[in-house]
Amino acid sequence: MCGILGIYTPDSSLPNETVDILQNALMKQKHRGPDADGYWLNEKVALGHNRLSIIDLTHAADQPFYREDLGLRISFNGEIYNYQTLKDELLKKGYHFKTNSDTEVLLAGYHAFGSEICRKITGMYAFAIWDENKNSLFLARDRFGEKPLFYIKKDSGFYFASELNALRTIYPGELNINQDAVVDLLEMMYIHLHHTIYKEVSNFPPAHWLKIDSKGEFEWGKYYSYSLPEKEKIDFLELKKLTKEKLFKVVEKQLHADVPVATFLSAGVDSGLITAIASEIKPDLTAVTMSTAEESTDETAGATFLAKKLGINHEIVPVSTDSIDHLSNILSDIQPLADASLIPSHLVTNKVQGKYKVMLSGDGGDEIFGSYNRPNLYQKYSGGLFPLGDKIVQRGLSFSGKNSEKLRSRLNDKNRMKFGGWGGFFSSHNLNSGLMGKVFLQGKPQNNQVKLYNELKERFSGNEDKLSFGIDFESRLPGDFLFKIDSAAMHSSIEVRAPFLDHQLVDFLMKVPVRSLMPNGIDKELSKSLLSDYTGKPWEAPKKGFTIPYWKYLQGDWGDILEVYLREGKSQEYFSFNTKGLLDMLHELRKQHAIHYGRILFAVLVMEIWLRVFHLASQKRSAFYTELS
Repeated sequence: MCGILGIYTPDSSLPNETVDILQNALMKQKHRGPDADGYWLNEKVALGHNRLSIIDLTHAADQPFYREDLGLRISFNGEIYNYQTLKDELLKKGYHFKTNSDTEVLLAGYHAFGSEICRKITGMYAFAIWDENKNSLFLARDRFGEKPLFYIKKDSGFYFASELNALRTIYPGELNINQDAVVDLLEMMYIHLHHTIYKEVSNFPPAHWLKIDSKGEFEWGKYYSYSLPEKEKIDFLELKKLTKEKLFKVVEKQLHADVPVATFLSAGVDSGLITAIASEIKPDLTAVTMSTAEESTDETAGATFLAKKLGINHEIVPVSTDSIDHLSNILSDIQPLADASLIPSHLVTNKVQGKYKVMLSGDGGDEIFGSYNRPNLYQKYSGGLFPLGDKIVQRGLSFSGKNSEKLRSRLNDKNRMKFGGWGGFFSSHNLNSGLMGKVFLQGKPQNNQVKLYNELKERFSGNEDKLSFGIDFESRLPGDFLFKIDSAAMHSSIEVRAPFLDHQLVDFLMKVPVRSLMPNGIDKELSKSLLSDYTGKPWEAPKKGFTIPYWKYLQGDWGDILEVYLREGKSQEYFSFNTKGLLDMLHELRKQHAIHYGRILFAVLVMEIWLRVFHLASQKRSAFYTELS
């Protein structure tokens, strides 16, 4: 796992100070790859790389990696799990290799297959390849967005990097805050992929490649779409057998590394199942569990039970989650994210830094096995009882008069689905019930879940009960969960792999109808049944959620800090926050346990901190450019 960055200016020459700029940018994301860093440039293009050595630890595999005989250079972040199979295929074609790295296999594969290499590789990645014979740049990102890639296209220049902090360092222009993204974050606790916190910056879309030719012309391609459900039912026991076989092969490949590998283990089904299968393959496996002083979130007891059942090494890592400094530390490098589990994810990986370089996680398990029980809810209520029920629900959620909070509480998951089907269900967000005006002085609602539902409903026609799986893959999974774990773990120089997101496994399970995945209406019935074979009894996981009680912290010291920030007025200037409205909400939260207000105020706190540790710190960057020029 690594960090990449680059510049391409086909219509002009790079400035004389480019080397200094590259070195400064590489320092900004050095945590992504502390083992080596390097850069290469000519008059038009520059590539930079931070290396975290996982496969082939020799310096021969350092990057940017060059094959003179192929006329190709690459800067690559990620892992190609099937690189050995691909290497055998390339050897038969006459290619030779001077390293044992997956990087070189990827580069030779691009030479052999062009953009089709993206369909052939299995893994998580973001990479850039410079073709010196054609003077063209090729970039690609993995299928589900496990590895981040941000870019800016401005006039004749193209700039890209793994992290936002590095990107703004190589970009010479101004970056302006995108108010739509701020609203998005407050609505859903994360920023959707179709925009970023800055107007000028874009997210490179998952499952896409981009070729920029010598004239600066762009050619985009999409190389993957997840499979759609098939109507034919499959026997549950047969499904279970096939899933176990596929998972075993996937985990076996992802355990391969030239450095120590461990797993995350909570009390939940997903990490438990990955750990159980991994322990069959690697009996000396160690599982790592975070322990907190918070009874509401600590999962040590459930994880310990699982570890004993599996007979594996178990490392319990105590952490303290109530320090606001943790947020300041990680937000100084990334675009804002208000998923509270960002903090414990960062803390647990930071604690094991130096012991393990690779960890396997259960990310993606909820999305492929159950979609958070929503399909069962949909089936129960047949997707809504009333014509135009979704419009009725939306009107109810937008009501801001007296008793609006009472009405909102009645429009819970069950009732939104019961009255409005998917359209009603996905209409809920943090700023319903007139809270938009209480939080912002100006700005417009984003309602991105509803927009995505409207985009996908035709595609899932005839398979409506599985539509939420598509919503998961295209919204919260890449925008929140995968971005969170990459940001948290890479801040501690640890690579996290997600076996559940092997695309062949995803396609296999996406074809399975809900009635086969969960024949008894039990959420994640298949994965629970698989784990029960290891525990010896039906597994009812005492899962508490990998988070922190931020609402409680906001009633104390965090709330005091937030109040100071709000009264400074900076966020009103930059984000159009309604200072009075937010202070009123904070006052209400201090009086009583109002978790809904807590979510909003935590997101506001994230923005306040990010403004200070990231955006306003750009003044230092401007001074750096001034000094160079």
